Amino acid sequence: MSEFGAQPIDLSANINPFGVPEAVRAAMHRAVDECAHYPDPFCRAARQAVAEAEGIPADMVYCGNGAADVLDRLAAVLRPKRVLLTAPTFAEYERTLTGAEIDFHMLRESEDFAVTERLLSDISSKYDAVYLCNPNNPTGRTAQPELMRRIVQKCAENSVYLIVDECFNDFLLDAEQHSLSGLLEAFPCLILLRAYTKMFAVPGVRFGWCMTADRTVIDGLYRAGQPWNVSVIAQACAEAAAKQNGWRDQTARRIAEERAYLIDGLRSCGVRVYPGEANFLLFHSSDEKLDEKLRKQGIMIRNCSNYRGLGPGFYRAAVKTRDASEKLLHALRQIQEI
Repeated sequence: MSEFGAQPIDLSANINPFGVPEAVRAAMHRAVDECAHYPDPFCRAARQAVAEAEGIPADMVYCGNGAADVLDRLAAVLRPKRVLLTAPTFAEYERTLTGAEIDFHMLRESEDFAVTERLLSDISSKYDAVYLCNPNNPTGRTAQPELMRRIVQKCAENSVYLIVDECFNDFLLDAEQHSLSGLLEAFPCLILLRAYTKMFAVPGVRFGWCMTADRTVIDGLYRAGQPWNVSVIAQACAEAAAKQNGWRDQTARRIAEERAYLIDGLRSCGVRVYPGEANFLLFHSSDEKLDEKLRKQGIMIRNCSNYRGLGPGFYRAAVKTRDASEKLLHALRQIQEI
């Protein structure tokens, strides 16, 4: 048992530390009585709520059993032969692209793993799809909005689908500036991926969606798997969550404060922290066993050595409460003294 008790402090998962909003929790409880019926295969109420929140037509939204379900279906519908991915990034993109030839645009540590104009020169008609994560996981970096618009334009000019994962967008203070939802109708090649998993602390509920003006893609997604993929409770959760703008704004402000505190604390411990903007931070330590040592003290962080483009000594820590950050920093200082 660690000095912090039997319950470990889990900083390996990027879940909102402030929990589930009461309105969302109540909606899920009310939905229990509807579980005697099959869920709506078209998620009409949830889809309408999401569309209204995003300011787009409901028929541009497809709802799935979490973002992973949508990624699997997108791969089945688009069937890309050659794909461009950045690295490091979320490993699920590569997992879903079975049979595709994958090229990697390597993000540079010397550029703090930022997406730069270098990516534009790599986009060409030889690709069927480009996948981007914005903010990127595990780096926490966002691409500049003007650069993202140029990337969309370059993909459109080359008839390349651009799939942008915006699942951590809600944690940004300037979330609207970084979302590409306003470009959807002008660029049918653009597909945006979202989920309520992280912001509303409901990874066990499973609700994600994508948005695109390409209705043939939307139609294909419905045919790509079984029809009742989103449960009654998940649909109720999503319908309620879509209306919780205040919760998102409040969380983003609180996370920004805690992120600044954690950045300063980690740097004081002698590790290199990369300038993340989401609810997690990537850092590098000379101690390649740091995660194991922290686990013995009841603190879990994500070892990122298995990410393509990273290696031993890279770790990711979620930004959570002040208490959790203080315990992490205290443990790091103790390890350094040993």
